[in-house]
Amino acid sequence: MECRKLADGKFSKAEVGVVIEKELHIFVNGAPLIIASIAPGMEREFVTGYLFGQGFINALEDLVSIEIEDNAAKVTLKDAGKVSLSAEKVNYRIVSGGGRVAYSDDTSLPEICASVKINKKAIYRAMNTLFEKADMYRETEGVHAAGLFTAEAGPICIVEDIGRHNTLDKLIGYGLINNIDFGSTFLVSTGRMASEMATKICRAGIPVVATKTAVTDKGLKIGRTCGLTIIGFVRDTGTMIHTDMDIRIISEAGMKIYTGAERILCE
Repeated sequence: MECRKLADGKFSKAEVGVVIEKELHIFVNGAPLIIASIAPGMEREFVTGYLFGQGFINALEDLVSIEIEDNAAKVTLKDAGKVSLSAEKVNYRIVSGGGRVAYSDDTSLPEICASVKINKKAIYRAMNTLFEKADMYRETEGVHAAGLFTAEAGPICIVEDIGRHNTLDKLIGYGLINNIDFGSTFLVSTGRMASEMATKICRAGIPVVATKTAVTDKGLKIGRTCGLTIIGFVRDTGTMIHTDMDIRIISEAGMKIYTGAERILCE
C-alpha cells in the first residue's frame, strides 16, 4: 500500500505492507455462534481450536464436519446441545484484544502432569526461529506470532494472526487435527500471557509456554493451579528490542521463569 512517509522533516512516497483483517462468521448446527476477526488462512484450524479452547468441544471426535465458505464456517457437532450447555456454564467479557471471549472457571481446567524437560537453549532457539519465520510480524509489526515446538526446538507449526488469542486457536486446532501429543511440546509467543491465553494453553495440556513479553497475575494464578510452566521476557543474545526512543540490542541472554521452573534445564 502507498503512503506518505515523514523523515528528516520531509514527506516522500513509500510502500508499506498492511495487515489484512477478515471477518469469519461461525455457525454451529445452523445457529450463529460468533463473528471472529482473523488474518486469512488456517480457518479450519482456527475454528477447531476456538471451539476446543472455549470448551464447546472436548475432542476432535465431537466435530462431524467444518465447511469453510468465503467468510463463513459452518460447523456440525455430534451433540447439538453441547454449545448451549457450555454457554450456560461460561461467562462473557471483553478482553484486551477487543473480542468477546467465553471462559470457564479456573477449577474446571485440567492439571498438566507432563514430565517433559526443556533445555533453556531450546527455548532461545525456538524464539529465534519464530522471529525468523514470522515474515508478516517482521514486515508490519501489526500481528502476533506463535509457534508449537518439539522438546528439542523442532518446529511443528508456526502461525501469525492479528490477535494473539487467534494464534493459539490456530496452533491448537492444527495440533488436534494432526493428532499432536501436546504433552511433549512447548509453545512460544509474541503475546502477553494473560488469563485467557493461559486458559487455552492449559486446556490443551501444553506444559511450557514462553513469551517475549509480560505475564499477568491472573495468568500466573492459572499457571500455578494447572501446573503450567510460564516464562516471560525471553531475550537471546543479539535480540533487537524496540523502545519508544531507540532500538536496544541484547548483549546477554535471559528469561524470567514464573511457574514450573522444574521443567527447565539450565545446563
